[in-house]
Amino acid sequence: MISKVLGAAATLSVFFSLFSLAPAAAQSATGAAPVLVVGGTPAGVAAAVAAARHGADVALVAARPELGGVLTDAMMDQWDLNVAPAGEGVVQGGLFDEIHAALGDAFSPQQAADAFASLVAGEPRIHLIRDARVIAVSAQPTPAGRRVSAVTFRRPDGSTFTLDATTVVDATDDGDVAALAGARFDLGRQDTGIDERMQAVTLMFTLRGVDWAQVVDGYDVARDGAGGAVERRAWGYAALLARYVPRSPEVVVRDLNLGHESDGEVTVNAIDVLGVDALSDADLARARALSEREAPRLIAWLRTRIPGFADAQLGRFADALYVRETRHFAGVERLTADDVWGGTIPTDTIGLSSYPLDLHPVDARDKLAYAPERHVYGIPFGTLVPRDLANVLLASPAISATHIAAGSARVIPTTIEEGEAAGDAAALALREHLAFAAMARDAGDVAALRDMLRRGGTILSYRGSSGATRE
Repeated sequence: MISKVLGAAATLSVFFSLFSLAPAAAQSATGAAPVLVVGGTPAGVAAAVAAARHGADVALVAARPELGGVLTDAMMDQWDLNVAPAGEGVVQGGLFDEIHAALGDAFSPQQAADAFASLVAGEPRIHLIRDARVIAVSAQPTPAGRRVSAVTFRRPDGSTFTLDATTVVDATDDGDVAALAGARFDLGRQDTGIDERMQAVTLMFTLRGVDWAQVVDGYDVARDGAGGAVERRAWGYAALLARYVPRSPEVVVRDLNLGHESDGEVTVNAIDVLGVDALSDADLARARALSEREAPRLIAWLRTRIPGFADAQLGRFADALYVRETRHFAGVERLTADDVWGGTIPTDTIGLSSYPLDLHPVDARDKLAYAPERHVYGIPFGTLVPRDLANVLLASPAISATHIAAGSARVIPTTIEEGEAAGDAAALALREHLAFAAMARDAGDVAALRDMLRRGGTILSYRGSSGATRE
């Protein structure tokens, strides 16, 4: 039975008059949105588009001038695809299919920004607000949990504005709205009982002068280790990099992921910085400084060891660090390593994932705990629902997952399907006056959500080598 909890507060009218004001005139202005999506990440775009396509009026607030999150800010220029282990292709559909079709397997940050902007521009129910960061949340206790009633943002010039909302999708990578609202969370690997340290962060950079044809022709598995090189990307080199000694003990370089841009530049994802609290601006600044000092040393070392790198020169650094892990929220359900490794596909699955348990080191002595194997598993809807909050959903690496499970679920294609599910769920909650925690526990509500996702092309079941459909 559908749980009628949010009640008359739901409204399908939205008022954005304040956004026609100059920033200085909007210091104390307010507006309202039935669905408020916070975060211009790929997941945030997916959430906003999904909700709008189901008839909801949406405010999408992005912290940066461009949409795309780490794809644009951190220079991540290729997908960590959810591919079936037997080679049957990608095991997710829905909005990710549209985005993947537009960008292909590899792309430039600008191409990603343009694709996300076009997707949002095609939905007239979305009101996009750029360059505004969440700074405060108003939340009140209700029988269904704390209900977020308003979120306040600050622009770069210091002006602020507040949006009232009926439902909220927190698509920030760190779960900023949920944290400000008082939802419980672990930091880093806290659930292991060791400490609260987080996976290493990475500052990507570009190279000029690389002969890519030589890179493709010259990859040698015997010398470089497992991996390969194709037209737009190269990956691996772990055996080669095992001999590299970084300048700083806080830096680890275990392998290379290279992207071949259309202008000839090559992006490099390689330098991991340890011991960084990625919620600390000071720690992030220290990580950037360490990476910028390490990059010239690494480039010089690679020039004589990788075919095509003889004339490689440093190009530019990404605007932001690639952060893999900060908060893990306590949800109605929690994704575990056993779920990932065992290929669990629960009855409330909102999308499939198969990325290996890819944990970047917390400590330089860390060894790979899991083989790089793929197991198709489901993301439960309950992992998107903070159990303390009535009207907030998560769509990001901060969903309810253990430190180890998040090593798989953190990848962007998976967060995109979380965003689509969150957008569908927000539209359903508006229409039926639902609270998300009650919705996650009601079989009828979950079935209605999954029907919406199926109609949008989301894949919810997997037929493995045994021929049995697991769902």
